[in-house]
Amino acid sequence: MCILRRRRTAGDLTGSCPMKNSSLLILLLALLIGAPSSSRADVVLLKSGGKLEGRIVKQTETSVEVDVGAGSFTLPMSSVDRIERGRSGLDEYDDRAAKLAPNDRDGWLELARWASRAGLGTQSRRAYQHVLKIDPNDPEANRAQGRVQVEGRWMTEDEAYRARGYVRFEGRWVTPVEQDSILRAREAERDAARARAQTAEAQARAEAQAREAEARAREAEARAEQPTYGIPLYWDTWGPGPSTFPTNPVDRGRFSGRSGRQP
Repeated sequence: MCILRRRRTAGDLTGSCPMKNSSLLILLLALLIGAPSSSRADVVLLKSGGKLEGRIVKQTETSVEVDVGAGSFTLPMSSVDRIERGRSGLDEYDDRAAKLAPNDRDGWLELARWASRAGLGTQSRRAYQHVLKIDPNDPEANRAQGRVQVEGRWMTEDEAYRARGYVRFEGRWVTPVEQDSILRAREAERDAARARAQTAEAQARAEAQAREAEARAREAEARAEQPTYGIPLYWDTWGPGPSTFPTNPVDRGRFSGRSGRQP
């Protein structure tokens, strides 16, 4: 597995990459295409046909570590065809740095620029850091480190935002007023959404109640329209009278107006 870490400084690629197969090796070489390299360097020629130029910092029977100036890579010896020793840009950097006095601000600035042009991002950053030890307010070195000037003071970008009163909010810097406005707008939208939901729920309940009342009314109407067959009615009232007449003679006389006695 190849693990690479890229820092903010352009060209500053660090990591360790033990190559497992030719496909990963080709990927590694593709990442390095376009990076300037010294005409003389240690060259690791690979069985796949590619090569890696830089300075060998460590070699064992099983692996070789190559510093290419923008990072360090470890390759398995099983993927290496041969190694040609030479002088790299890193060696040139070390030689130039050794000739500079510790307090030679201009010399270290020029070395940092040269290293940057040569694609030696790590070494360029180191040289700029040395400049800042000599002169903490040097504009070029500070800018190269990603620092900005606020009210005469050099600081990191995050420090500069905080110094201006900004706050970090959802991955970006905003003013407290902007943050409060965003939060208020979101809260208002949540309130509106809740109100819409409550209105929809109340409307649904009202419609359900109306449908239920209508159903009850239809049911009552249907019952009222049903015929009244089978309901007994008696004489001296409206209706057809009793469905059967009395068979008892006394009762017949009563109903006919005569006594039930025989003469």
